[in-house]
Order: sequence, then structure tokens, then C-alpha cells
Amino acid sequence: MSSIRVVHFGLGPIGAAVAKEIGARPGFKIVGGIDIDAAKVGRDLGDIVGLPNRLGLKVWSDAAAALKKLKPHVVVLCTSSSMKQVMPQIETVLKAKVPIVATTEELAYPGYTHVRQARQIDTWAKKAKVAVLSTGVNPGFVMDALPIALTAACQRVDRVTVHRIQDARNRRLPFQQKIGAGLTTEQFEKRVRDGSI
Repeated sequence: MSSIRVVHFGLGPIGAAVAKEIGARPGFKIVGGIDIDAAKVGRDLGDIVGLPNRLGLKVWSDAAAALKKLKPHVVVLCTSSSMKQVMPQIETVLKAKVPIVATTEELAYPGYTHVRQARQIDTWAKKAKVAVLSTGVNPGFVMDALPIALTAACQRVDRVTVHRIQDARNRRLPFQQKIGAGLTTEQFEKRVRDGSI
């Protein structure tokens, strides 16, 4: 049986961790990586994600060209939590007729929160005859699916409450920036008003 050819799109902390995990699993073959960070482009993917050995695969900046050349069976998209930011990336991948597995949080249930974008993705995916799957832990599994599943053993459920508390000091830098850690009150309020937090 041949291996599933995987391209990793987005090689930040989460994308690198996913690539390391997939690289260690039988049945998968990493065939390339895509990232917009100029410090990563052109370098060996194994070096970028922290694998013990080089893969002989360069990191691309041009997603369309990479997909055409590498011919993956699936793209693992780990670039942003924001639907608005991933829409152009999703369009590029679906135009190449490649299925997507994404960590984009807002893509978990887009029909409720991002109706227009969800319809557009559905149209692109149907035209390409491929699937788009959003997966991950945060928040869909830990704060939604797991609490609901735990109620299956209950005869009666009156209320489910989930509290999320985290210390961003030990989290990855992109996460800290996303939530505005380290900003002054004025900077934080400005970013809330312009929608960047």
C-alpha cells in the first residue's frame, strides 16, 4: 500500500509539531512544506520542524506552485485560527483539488459563525470533489465535544459549565501575540477596536 503524500502548510509551533507527529507515523510521506516566513523559505523542512534528520525537501513560499509540483494527497493547514486569514489559503489548496485537514479554530463549525465563508468553502470543495476537515483540541474538543460526551453516562443533565483558565506566559509566541499579551492597556484597547484581537 502506498503512503499518503502530505504537504504541511504553515510551519509555526503547531504546524511543526503536527509535521513531527506525521513524520513519525507509518503510512504517511511528507512531500513538502509551505510557509510565508522568509527565514524558513528554501530551507530543509526537517530542519525547520526540528526532525532529527534532514528530509531533502525545501520549504516553499508559493503555495500554488508547490501543490502543482509536489502533488500531495492532502494538505495539513496550520496557519491561523482566523477564517478571514485562511480563506485565500483554502482557496489555493482547493483550486489544486487537494483535500485539507486544518487546525483553524473558526473552521470547526463555520456554518454558525461564518456563514458566507462556509458556503464559499463548500462551493470550492464540491467543485474540487475533495473534503475540508477542521480538527484540533481548542476549543471544539475540550470545551464542546468532550463535555457533551461525558454527559452520556448521566441520567439527567441540568447544566454544563466549562471554565477555561490559562497562563499565556508559557505559551508559544504567536498565541501570546494573538491575545495581546505584553501590550499596554491603550495598545490592547486599540487592537480590540480594530478587530485584530
